[in-house]
Amino acid sequence: MKIEKIADKMVYSDDNLTKKIIFNENRVLNFVLNFKPGQGVPPHNHEQSDLIIHVLVGKGDMTVDGTSHEISKGDVIHCKGTEIFSLKNTGNEDMSCFVVLAPNPSPVYSKEI
Repeated sequence: MKIEKIADKMVYSDDNLTKKIIFNENRVLNFVLNFKPGQGVPPHNHEQSDLIIHVLVGKGDMTVDGTSHEISKGDVIHCKGTEIFSLKNTGNEDMSCFVVLAPNPSPVYSKEI
């Protein structure tokens, strides 16, 4: 068993979003994405890995396969690996998202930013 504190992973940077790994296991990758207002991730997908995002704080815009959705604290989103998505903090406050990728995709996704 492992225990981590999400609050320790909620770290923000004025220069770029941050990505803090929580668990990097054979079958699952879990991390926290942290965005200052205006920061985001460009459109992409995770091939064969499903994506679950739980908005911990803040609000933003998530576009999935061309359709925009307003998301906010408490929302939980599931995307299939083939769906193309982007995410941006459109609010005036910091935004953090708890992210799960399963199965764990290629090692490129398991690097901290």
